[in-house]
Amino acid sequence: MRNVWNTWKYVLTILLTTAIQADVQAQYLKVMTFNIWHGGRETGEEEGPMRVVNVIRDSGADIVAMQETYGSGERIAEALGYHFYLRSTNLSILSRYPIVDTLDAYDPFNSGAVTIDVGGQPIVVASNWLNYPFDYWDLLEKGKRIDSVAWREQFEGEKNAGILREIVATLSPAIENSDRVPVIICGDFNTGSHLDWVLETRHLNGGYVMPFPATLLMEQWGFIDSFREIHPDPMTMRGITWSPAFPQAFQDRIDYIFYRGNSLKAVNSETIDTHPVVYPSDHAAVMTTFEIKK
Repeated sequence: MRNVWNTWKYVLTILLTTAIQADVQAQYLKVMTFNIWHGGRETGEEEGPMRVVNVIRDSGADIVAMQETYGSGERIAEALGYHFYLRSTNLSILSRYPIVDTLDAYDPFNSGAVTIDVGGQPIVVASNWLNYPFDYWDLLEKGKRIDSVAWREQFEGEKNAGILREIVATLSPAIENSDRVPVIICGDFNTGSHLDWVLETRHLNGGYVMPFPATLLMEQWGFIDSFREIHPDPMTMRGITWSPAFPQAFQDRIDYIFYRGNSLKAVNSETIDTHPVVYPSDHAAVMTTFEIKK
């Protein structure tokens, strides 16, 4: 009888430990934003997309907001065993957890959003791609001067911050409900950040201090830049995402994971730009680990 009781104690201990471990695992969520560069095929028609799979799998990302999907998204999702939402040729979202709803989010080429059920906690995730009115990176790389007032005005306009205003307007019902259902807005914003282009870093940024409108707007709307929250000093952790493929190009952080909602807290954030053979993109991926507060 004692042996039977000891056996049951052992089984119950394992079951309890497993339940606790599952609960701990469910409290954390890894979200990635990844511009995969022309479907990931720039480093090989067949090999390239599979290298994207390698990067995602090795990172442990649970949700991926993808840009420049261009025909590779379904194949990548299948290889990972993830749920898949294709918003347009450009944008898609891949998720380890069920995608339970889709949301209107402005133009399909610029934004797509879904609701994902993460262990009973719904979370809205948007994948964005903003245009850039002119290539300031190329001008700075060539040592050319830029009128800073005109620079800001152009990024304030319809091609960048203007698009973002439209996206946020269409998502406003979800954003207003973010205390109950948190909102994560990710993507390739094609703009630097006002948190990076500051007085202390002007020697890294062509001598300029630039209050980029798009990131300022996200802050004003109550969103937190998860990477800068974890790494507040742009001198010690720049978080460069443009461009691992072109190290001679002017380097900048242009890919972001923003979030809003009381039930999420960023606990780690990193850039990923390596692969054992060839990294498949011209953008570094960004991945933030969130704690889901219950």
